[in-house]
Amino acid sequence: MPANAKNLVSHRIIRALTPKDAIGQLGGHIKRGCAHPVNPRTGKTMALVSALPLSADSDKMVLSFMDRSDSSETFDAHPAKGDNAVLIVPRSEVHTSSLNGVCAGDWKGLKVAFGEAMEEPMDLDIDPTGLDLKESDRWVDLVDEIGCDCTKLGGYPLWTNAPVEVEELTGKKLRFHHRIAGDLVDLKLGDGGVVYVFVEIDGDGGALCWQQAV
Repeated sequence: MPANAKNLVSHRIIRALTPKDAIGQLGGHIKRGCAHPVNPRTGKTMALVSALPLSADSDKMVLSFMDRSDSSETFDAHPAKGDNAVLIVPRSEVHTSSLNGVCAGDWKGLKVAFGEAMEEPMDLDIDPTGLDLKESDRWVDLVDEIGCDCTKLGGYPLWTNAPVEVEELTGKKLRFHHRIAGDLVDLKLGDGGVVYVFVEIDGDGGALCWQQAV
């Protein structure tokens, strides 16, 4: 995945002070405008993980989903296995609910807003889309200073452990979109579980994967 300067400015995602301030949501479910995908492997309806704008000023929304019907089997860490889905849809058509009740294992929704913008360094000597904490001492030193080890949109994925070759696994041209850490909602993905969402460069879909701390 080529470096893209626009992706090196990230936005922290924070809890919205009021529903009116919200730009998106973590958890909950889609009331109308987009049907929750069905997992072709299990036949179960997937739960909403996140609904966030494609970019800060976009009229499109990125929706990510996981099959939570049997967490021991369908918490899928592999973005091409079919136990998760990413859709890009018109923002005006999507209406979310913070209540449970659509998919087995739904998380109750949390309305979120953009926090401060963070300028992540552009001159690291490694591929920014595959950045691993262990691969750059300089990056490790900057994490606390920048404050980007959090739920955020844009910038570096900041992998919890070894980078996942998402493009190779899916066969699609993708860019990193957002990261969901445990600072806002417990997704019950084990110790330090973090979700990474990617979107197609030319298309209306994407990919999702998650990691645990090691």
